[in-house]
Amino acid sequence: MRNAFARMAEALPLHVTSLLSPELILPAIAARSKTEMFATLAAHVGTARPHVDGRLLEDALHERERQSTTALENGVAIPHVRLAGLPGPLAALARSVDGIHCDAVDGRPTHLFLLLIAAAEHPGGHLKLLASAARLLGDASCRAGLLAAPSADELLAVVRTHELRTQRIGRRAA
Repeated sequence: MRNAFARMAEALPLHVTSLLSPELILPAIAARSKTEMFATLAAHVGTARPHVDGRLLEDALHERERQSTTALENGVAIPHVRLAGLPGPLAALARSVDGIHCDAVDGRPTHLFLLLIAAAEHPGGHLKLLASAARLLGDASCRAGLLAAPSADELLAVVRTHELRTQRIGRRAA
């Protein structure tokens, strides 16, 4: 029975907006380094979602980053980890107004951090969610909207608008 439910859950499309809520969005984070960013994000997620051990999350973020940077280009990073025992995936979004040097591919500072956390027991959804997040943040107008949005609610509205647009384009292409 568990296998049937697990397969069904992994087959469902995962959307960033289904995992984000205003309390998981940090519109102006004060971190000055990648280490501070991970500590702040992990502590915030641990506070907003008490079933997540913030210290364990921070350690997992550092371990994942030691493998290779999660900073992409155009001021975007998508740190992502899998943690055992989560009831489902989570996301958090943070924005650094000044930017943080995170060894991005293009060498520029990173301003937008979309943290993805998946249950270790369900690895299939993790890759789909990561691909969805990369498509979303690969859109220049989405990034511009996220950089300009003044509040957590408006940041979430930008993500929702662009995610819906990306889904419509994907359906037309299929």
